[in-house]
Amino acid sequence: MKKNVRGIRPVDYDPVVDSLFVSVPNRKYEYSIMVGDDLILDFGRIPSGEKQSIVGFELLNASEKFGIDRHLLKNIRGLHAEITIDEKTVKLKLSLVISHRKKERKRSKVLEVTNLGVPPMVSSINI
Repeated sequence: MKKNVRGIRPVDYDPVVDSLFVSVPNRKYEYSIMVGDDLILDFGRIPSGEKQSIVGFELLNASEKFGIDRHLLKNIRGLHAEITIDEKTVKLKLSLVISHRKKERKRSKVLEVTNLGVPPMVSSINI
């Protein structure tokens, strides 16, 4: 995965702490909120919009969530995330394309946690 202008990769996985970090390129980060035990949402603004939106997230215990070896998550070749926040829940639908032994494998996961005060919105990230 190539780095963007500021040197931050759009998708980064740390196998030591089993953390998957996803960031919209060229975002303007403002703050983060932890929702549930394993999901941190980053809020800010993207260059094409004035409205505040989700500009990234961090998923803790990622290999456990997807049921795959930690070292395979270092080979992410594509990612699609849909984040839907309503008054009661925060839902993350995450699809990954992982390269392993010259083949691409797709993995998907839906995580849903109780919303404890995050403003309602819908956001998607494609990398």
